[in-house]
Amino acid sequence: MHVIQKSNRIKAINAACGKLGIEREERHKLQLSITGIDSLTKMSLPQLNDVLSHLNRIAKGDQTGDEWRFVFKLTPGRQTYAKKIYRLAQKIGAMQNPPVAIMTKAYVEGVAAQMRGCDQPLEFCEPDQLHKIVQALEVYVKRHGG
Repeated sequence: MHVIQKSNRIKAINAACGKLGIEREERHKLQLSITGIDSLTKMSLPQLNDVLSHLNRIAKGDQTGDEWRFVFKLTPGRQTYAKKIYRLAQKIGAMQNPPVAIMTKAYVEGVAAQMRGCDQPLEFCEPDQLHKIVQALEVYVKRHGG
C-alpha cells in the first residue's frame, strides 16, 4: 500500500510540474530546497507530500503574504511597527535561496522568540514589544547580509 501511495504521489508531482511548466532541473532544485533530497524515488511519503503541497500552493497562487493582513488592521500605534516588521520580512524573504516574496509570519515570530524572547503572536504584541522585534529583525538582516 505504501509503495502505491508513493508511486501516486510521484505521478501527481510530475503532473503538477508539467501543468506549472516546471522543468526537470528546476523541479530537482525545488525538491532539494524543500526536503534536502533531489530524487523523488529516494523520498519518504511525508516528504513527497511536502513537495506536492508546495506545488499545489504555487498552482493555487496561495501567497504567504495573506497571513500578514493583520498588519493593516492594527491600531495606528502598533501598525507603524508592524509595517516595519512586514518590510523586514520582505527583505528576509529576498535573502532566501531561492528568494521568496515575503518570509512567513511563523519564521519572523521564531526569529523574534530567539532574539527577544517574545513568544506571543505578532498581532497581540504591544507597541514596545513590536519595537524590540523591529530592532531584532534589523540586526538579523544586517548579520545575514541584507
